Amino acid sequence: MILATSEATGKTIGLIATFGGIGVIVNVFVVYLVIQIRGERQQNREYRERQLRQ
Repeated sequence: MILATSEATGKTIGLIATFGGIGVIVNVFVVYLVIQIRGERQQNREYRERQLRQ
């Protein structure tokens, strides 16, 4: 019985680490994309303003 509990606990910890890690990686990637998009939008706005002034 102790062996079965130990094996189940080990698998549970492994699954938590796996899916938790994937979640962290995906969240970091999404934040990176949002930062890139905001920066590009700012650059586009500045470019349009310069074009209108000319």
